[in-house]
Amino acid sequence: MEDPDTITQWRAYLDTNLTAPFAMSQACIPLMSISDIRAASPTSRRHGYENWKAADPARAGGAGPCIININSFRAQVSDPDQEGYAASKAGQRGLTTSMAVSASRWGIRVNSISPGRIKVAHECREGDEQGQSVEYTDDDVDTHVANRAGKPEDIAEAAAYLINAGFVTGQGSCLLWDLFCLCRAAHLTRTCTDCSVDITVDGGVVITK
Repeated sequence: MEDPDTITQWRAYLDTNLTAPFAMSQACIPLMSISDIRAASPTSRRHGYENWKAADPARAGGAGPCIININSFRAQVSDPDQEGYAASKAGQRGLTTSMAVSASRWGIRVNSISPGRIKVAHECREGDEQGQSVEYTDDDVDTHVANRAGKPEDIAEAAAYLINAGFVTGQGSCLLWDLFCLCRAAHLTRTCTDCSVDITVDGGVVITK
């Protein structure tokens, strides 16, 4: 953090984790929008949404369009020299809730997934070619309530849930997998104030009041 050159890395984190999802979401609005349903009366909005679902059930999918940001548990718990990553992910939580309010006028829900430690077989072409497999360590067991670290399939399952959860929107840390920070905080005897799975099924009402 004390190295002045890290400002370049800081800006890269903000561009990747804040500017990019905002710009991508902007580009997707015309393709995802139901209509400007907030401009109409409540009765007209309800009828408009129902008519849209009836006219295009395949696109509607029963829950309507949904944007999902990939956040991180690092927004709540950090290690030294991770200011750029932690701050940008924390900012993304605010971006998610704000976008949920703005995008509601087009019938678009916005949520995020906050993974903990996710282990993959490899992160490079060489690993794929060599057929490497995931190996769990004692630390993966000791620091996770689920007795293992996460898998990519866990994130896919979370995304599938959010896509079909039509009454869930504006959740900036919707799924914090396995309460990793809870275990870590307990092991390091330090306080963690936001270590629970945070899913509010309220149609976003708490966001706008």
